[in-house]
Amino acid sequence: MTRVTLLATCLALPLLAGPAFADEGLCRTGITAEEAIRIARDAGVARVQEVDCDDGRWEVEGRDAQGRKIEVDVHARDGRVIEVDRERR
Repeated sequence: MTRVTLLATCLALPLLAGPAFADEGLCRTGITAEEAIRIARDAGVARVQEVDCDDGRWEVEGRDAQGRKIEVDVHARDGRVIEVDRERR
């Protein structure tokens, strides 16, 4: 690989992967996973099974007090609840 090709590739990488890096940055600079869990508990999550940050939102999955599956999506920047998805029995 020539120096010019290598330089061009290095300069283009941030343009190609920009949105993914932006989402990761929002998860690192916004509210913490612990804060997202607290917010999700207030929204009905009794037992947390998984926490993940994707597309600028914390996705907190678990079970509610009745044992039903529940997922609470929390905005990674300001902590507002975006969506609550609860299993119906």
